[in-house]
Amino acid sequence: MTDPIRCNGRSERHALEQAHARCPSGFEIVHWRRTESRWRGGVELAVRPIRPAARAQRARLRLLASVLAIRAGAEETRRGLRPPVRLETPAPGRTRSERWAFVGVPGSGVTRVVGGLAGRLHGREGCTVGLVSAGDEIHAEPLRRLADATGLPARSALHAAALAEIAGSLGHRSLVLVDLQGVGPRDGDRLVAHARAIESLEPTLVCAVLAADADPQSLRRQVEVFTRLGATHAVLSRVDLAASLDPALHVLAESGLALAWVAHGSTSNGELAPASEAWLERAAAPAPVS
Repeated sequence: MTDPIRCNGRSERHALEQAHARCPSGFEIVHWRRTESRWRGGVELAVRPIRPAARAQRARLRLLASVLAIRAGAEETRRGLRPPVRLETPAPGRTRSERWAFVGVPGSGVTRVVGGLAGRLHGREGCTVGLVSAGDEIHAEPLRRLADATGLPARSALHAAALAEIAGSLGHRSLVLVDLQGVGPRDGDRLVAHARAIESLEPTLVCAVLAADADPQSLRRQVEVFTRLGATHAVLSRVDLAASLDPALHVLAESGLALAWVAHGSTSNGELAPASEAWLERAAAPAPVS
């Protein structure tokens, strides 16, 4: 460590000019004070030269510290600003028949969620399940295969006007799960048909199926549209396909929809489960990297 170099000037500028002349590659100020004499005041500086390599290293360290601070602040802000996700898993009633309607965009897994819930709920605490597919024949085929495999009664409603009557034919079942054909936020005609079908059905629950791997802007638009259709709960599907679950959880927290179930991409009875605080804690943890 070199000794400081003293520079005495008539003013601050004069003292700094001396420091620059003596340390052309740069310097740091070690000491500064104003001096007084009988005739005039002055400034005394004590400076120490900085080698270019050391100066560059210090600049890199300052930049690294700034980046780390920004990242830490962003992470803290992200965790602190997200409101809590509301959890609520509905249970079938025991005294009357209920109708649960499920809606989502094509590919979100609505039919698989309905099939998974049917297998999960049928036979538990006296619950008997019936299935209704509201859509065309191609849409109805997966539920028809499920009904053949499980023995559950299944009906198809090709038109919205017939949905309430067909669901009513399963009134002997304590829970009727209605699989509405996939609809996008810009599919105006089908959205109108879904709105009329839900109005005539008078379901006890409307549940939006949201894909966890969709981008947040798309999810917000879906939530906006499905809330207008009467959705009060949500299923988060395709959770195994999302790089991070935080964007979808943030959208859910903002929307106020209650998260009821979580489902994997290829939903089966064992891959669909009620949403819980324990699951939320696991979802908030960083994804493992192999």
